[in-house]
Amino acid sequence: MRLISGRVVFDLVLLATMACGLMEAKSLPEAFGPGQIGPGDFPAGVMFLAMICLLPILLNDLRSVRDPSGGADNIGMAETLGVTATCALLVGYIVMLEPLGFLVSTAIFLFGAVLSCSWFLDRPADTAGWRRLSISALILAVAGSGLTYAVFTYGFGLIFP
Repeated sequence: MRLISGRVVFDLVLLATMACGLMEAKSLPEAFGPGQIGPGDFPAGVMFLAMICLLPILLNDLRSVRDPSGGADNIGMAETLGVTATCALLVGYIVMLEPLGFLVSTAIFLFGAVLSCSWFLDRPADTAGWRRLSISALILAVAGSGLTYAVFTYGFGLIFP
């Protein structure tokens, strides 16, 4: 009995998540007038394009499972723990979003996600490496949150919690 590749499982979960995101984006209200972009159009377009881009990757991963010389990658314990930690951070992000607001909760999520992925996948060897990683993660979290907030608030006119 051959087990399915971890890459294929990841691809299928990602594809299902994108499909759910597309359905959620399409359920948002329509634009106010003809020719205007509604709040769900941009996320729906991104989800649709991401699904199209993922299909060749999924097909390639499925081919590598059938070809024994392809050496399909299996998901190890570190990767599993990293994904689990990121999912836990995402749940925490959803819970923090309303009381803390978009900027603070997004910055905390991004900072935690970078540190979590680094911890489980590619740990720095020394204290100086952790210090550099922490500073880089903090800069990414603050800049990413601020830029996202600015683009969607001032560019698209959306109101964040």
